[in-house]
Amino acid sequence: MAAYEDSIRTVRDGKIEPAYLLAGDDVFLQDFFIGEVAGQFLPAGVKKRVFSIDDDGSAKVMAELGAYSLFQERQVLVVRNAQGIIGQARDELLAYVKNPRDDKCLLLVREEYQPSQGLQKFLSRAIPVVDTRPPFADKMRRWAGFYARSKNMAVEPEALDLLMERVGDSSGHVVSELEKIFSQLDDGGTVTRELVKAQVGPDKSYQLWHLQAAVAKRELEPALRISIALLEYGTQPTRIIGALAALFGQLLFIQTGTAAENVYTGLNKPVSAGLAGMGQLYRAPETSAALRTMLAADTRLKSTGVDPASVIVGLVAEICGDRGA
Repeated sequence: MAAYEDSIRTVRDGKIEPAYLLAGDDVFLQDFFIGEVAGQFLPAGVKKRVFSIDDDGSAKVMAELGAYSLFQERQVLVVRNAQGIIGQARDELLAYVKNPRDDKCLLLVREEYQPSQGLQKFLSRAIPVVDTRPPFADKMRRWAGFYARSKNMAVEPEALDLLMERVGDSSGHVVSELEKIFSQLDDGGTVTRELVKAQVGPDKSYQLWHLQAAVAKRELEPALRISIALLEYGTQPTRIIGALAALFGQLLFIQTGTAAENVYTGLNKPVSAGLAGMGQLYRAPETSAALRTMLAADTRLKSTGVDPASVIVGLVAEICGDRGA
């Protein structure tokens, strides 16, 4: 399966396949790819048609695929909730993609990425699968750089670092912030760290997952800075403790061999991806001790008049601090 950016490049080169499966729940990446295909494939003024299996049913979609236009006008057909295509309709769909119409481009959208199950397994040998899952941190950087280049803009590496730190939780968020900066630059301009620092916002852009990521890497200074920023902009201290407890709880499951696959962990994908490395930085006894420390901090916050900032700062410092061998 080609990388997302490579799939976009192929489309822009005018090499449009008669059908695609978009697998993954990043709505921005879905819509961006669909827009690229429609822009290349459709005549000016012709709009894509959108169906949902939940609302329209498989029969209506299959009937549209089989319909002939009197004027042989090109069509882009987007089918959302495509995982609902089952039974006879699935057989009909497989027959269609093996012998597709050249005046139609079919884009099947499936929210889940499951290569060994269901529709994705069924179609992956017949049509291209485009990975539209939210990118991990390294892929998010590549995506941001690719998007900038596609707009004839450049982004300094240091600017990318700060952009990922502040809004790297979703592709849509990254693109939205880049577009704000692009609007202030001439064509061919460069996004600098200074521009990101001025335009993307100060520490108020931090989210709980940023703290989880910093603590997972045992980076004390960034973790303290993020903790203070979260408190200053209204995050409840008990929510901060809850986020850290979710992180260390999942790490403990991994360290004790009790973690289960496909279970909701409360962690986003960039943080989950860092759990393996986190296991090299925190030994199992440290993980258990950290959870006990969080419980004590939570109890102090709820039962005494102690300053919340001092509790959170002390908690983060104790967790990330060097506990020795």
